[in-house]
Amino acid sequence: MGDEKPGDGGFLHVHNEMRGHADYVVQIGQVLGDVTINTTVDPVEQAARELALSVRQQWAAELRARDVAAEREPLTVRWAADWGPAAAGGSAVGDATALVDAFAALPFRRLLLLGPPGCGKSVLAIHLTLELAARCLTTPGAPVPVLLTLEGFDPTREHFRAWLDRGLPPAARGRVPRHRLLPVLDGLDELPPHRRRQVLQGIDGALGRDDAVILACREDAYRETVASGGEISRAATLTARPVTLADATAYLLRATPSRLHDRWHAVAATLAETPDAPLARALGNPLMIWLASRSPDPEELLRHGQDVERHLLDAVFPAVFTEDPTDPDRLHAPGHWNPRRARGWLTWLARRLDAEGTTELAWWRLLRGPGSWFLTVGVLLALSLGLARAAEAFTGWYSDDFVQTLGLELSLSMGALQGAVLWFAADYWFGARRGEPRRRANPFRIHAALRSASRAASARRVAWASVAVLYPAGTIALVSTSAFDQRPYLIMMVCGSVLAPLLMVAIAAPADTVDAATPAQLLADERRATLLSVTVVAPLIGVGQAAHDWYGVAPAAGLGRGVMGWFGAAAVLFLLSPWSRWLLGRGWLALRGVLPWSLMEFLRDAHAGGLLAQGGGVFRFRHLRLQEHLARPAPTGPATGAAPGGPGLPGPATRRTLRQEATAAAARPVAGYRGWRVVQDDAHAFRLSARDRRMPVAHWPPVLLVAAVVMVRAALNGDPVMALGAAALWCGIGLLISLLGLLRPPIRIELHLTADQLAFRFGRHHGWLAWADVLAVDFRKITRYGRDTRVYAVQVLLRPGATPPPRAFRAGEGRYWVLPLSVLPALPTDVSAALARFGGTRWTPPPDGPGPAG
Repeated sequence: MGDEKPGDGGFLHVHNEMRGHADYVVQIGQVLGDVTINTTVDPVEQAARELALSVRQQWAAELRARDVAAEREPLTVRWAADWGPAAAGGSAVGDATALVDAFAALPFRRLLLLGPPGCGKSVLAIHLTLELAARCLTTPGAPVPVLLTLEGFDPTREHFRAWLDRGLPPAARGRVPRHRLLPVLDGLDELPPHRRRQVLQGIDGALGRDDAVILACREDAYRETVASGGEISRAATLTARPVTLADATAYLLRATPSRLHDRWHAVAATLAETPDAPLARALGNPLMIWLASRSPDPEELLRHGQDVERHLLDAVFPAVFTEDPTDPDRLHAPGHWNPRRARGWLTWLARRLDAEGTTELAWWRLLRGPGSWFLTVGVLLALSLGLARAAEAFTGWYSDDFVQTLGLELSLSMGALQGAVLWFAADYWFGARRGEPRRRANPFRIHAALRSASRAASARRVAWASVAVLYPAGTIALVSTSAFDQRPYLIMMVCGSVLAPLLMVAIAAPADTVDAATPAQLLADERRATLLSVTVVAPLIGVGQAAHDWYGVAPAAGLGRGVMGWFGAAAVLFLLSPWSRWLLGRGWLALRGVLPWSLMEFLRDAHAGGLLAQGGGVFRFRHLRLQEHLARPAPTGPATGAAPGGPGLPGPATRRTLRQEATAAAARPVAGYRGWRVVQDDAHAFRLSARDRRMPVAHWPPVLLVAAVVMVRAALNGDPVMALGAAALWCGIGLLISLLGLLRPPIRIELHLTADQLAFRFGRHHGWLAWADVLAVDFRKITRYGRDTRVYAVQVLLRPGATPPPRAFRAGEGRYWVLPLSVLPALPTDVSAALARFGGTRWTPPPDGPGPAG
């Protein structure tokens, strides 16, 4: 706003003022004097806008990969709307703008997207996410949508709000308030039945009146979960209707080449005469319509009868993976993959995911299982021997002194030890995510990187990580007080306890930007961070190792010790990084022939072809139906596209089936267990007692760590036999401790149930509770300090204000355990019946069969 007033000397005084919010301010005309612009940006709004831009960028790219972007006119899917008693239901086309308007007008903003497999629920969820993100960019205070899969949510270990915050990009955590987040959730139907109930109960219990949520799920799976006791209360529903033949034909004519239009018209005419044909039923599903659009011969689909869906799923691989030449000017042109081998690789991945009970394909978890440890230890031992030989050769090059040779090996070992301490301290600083990569900040902007690192950590984790680094520094400082020359110790402290930790934290800091990271971007960031730690942090450790010789009697030997310290630290920092595990896993699986050498390029081409989806830095099959089809054992007889060579997992869901059988076998009356005794009166009391003798195993992790360190140290001395002997010695010590533990008196276990109370004992700890103070009783895992103990126990949830049992019975999430049993989710039948009899409605029985998370 401007106004002009006559001034002295005939000049006009122009006063410009601007109030409100604006993205750009433009001054037109002559500017005399200073220009001052005062801007006030709400940090919450800024963080919300950045997150909304990131969400739009990520899922707009995902829609383009799914070939249903707005500019290509997606398939028309109609939905039956039930907006609740306050609004009339009806039919709605999948128009995101109209649906978001209706969703925003609901008194409780909770929406369910239901339908059969492949009906377009996930695609509609993406469209709603994009529309909500666009409104967040234009409307201050609007909620920010976050599309997440429920694969990693375990309500028995963490609250829904905590899990939702953990699912945000690292730079957005703590900057966007939880009430501004609108979770759009998918993948509930991919969980086992008992976890669906727990997940829905955890979500519904965390929602307040003003909280919003959108959930996509198969209709039959959601209805079964509601029948078992879990639901999203006061939620509106959109139920997918079958696609009409006219809509399917119109889409196929748009999505296929013009040379196939006449054939599709002929197919449509045939299906109009036989509406009950298998192909007509298949074309009522958007997934099958998309697969049919890839078919080179539409008329052939009529000849497959009841097997048309399997044929469509098999025919998509030759259509996606072609060996035809591509445009040389195309950026990131797809590779030439053999369709049969490509199908075999995807089959192995599908069976791997199915055996692990997950749908997320994360590249950093490619090397898992017992074989990964043998491979990692073998590479570590080979690298140790190689570095030892390098140290010996380097020493022989400039000196034959045994003392100097021993000093080089000591520098190599100390560098490796210091590198390991730095790695684990930095990993604990950021929450000990067990080798998961992060989107890295720019380490060359040290101030910004450290600011990002401070936001991504908690005070407790920073304190413990600092102690791990500063404790050696304090020891060095005490030693330096009695030294003649304190300069070497000062260099060791500055390099090893100040500069190296600061740079390690800066390198590992998450990025300030909240741009969505793709799997390839995560891999590139992790590779960059690993190389920086090897070339920047490890040399500082080497300088600290060489300081004594530089200021001592042998300055020339300092170069050798510095190089050896650098090598030792670099080897450990490299081997502990997720990038090294990716290289080892990819190489090992490629040598076995189950995956290609250019694995990331192959996954990128499968994503570009619509077979895979990506989000949150992981890949997953675009449809669970496709993963199930690939994981299903191939039929007997000649098969097209069988897995090459036969290596791989034994079959889909083998581990899950074996675990279910083991759990079913363990679920028997407790009287069938050796040493357990039950005395019960059906009307008055149930008493269980046992004297359990267990083998101690908690000492094995430190024993194995010491064994590994001693083995590597002996290998560095060039004696592999001594290395194996040292490892066997420490393993024998661990076994001796376990055997001696069996000589201890047995542990006393008791559980006493009556109509008024329950009493319990474990060893010297005991307690009792009145049933009036108990809100719920169930059977779940015990967690300690947020860690999964993998032990199942009967647990209770107390009412607020009730007197809790002793601290020893804490089980996490405000619960207390009263009867620990085993690592299998199998509750004895008589104990379950007694809890149902005396606990009444408080008792929630365990699921009939364990899921993959059990």
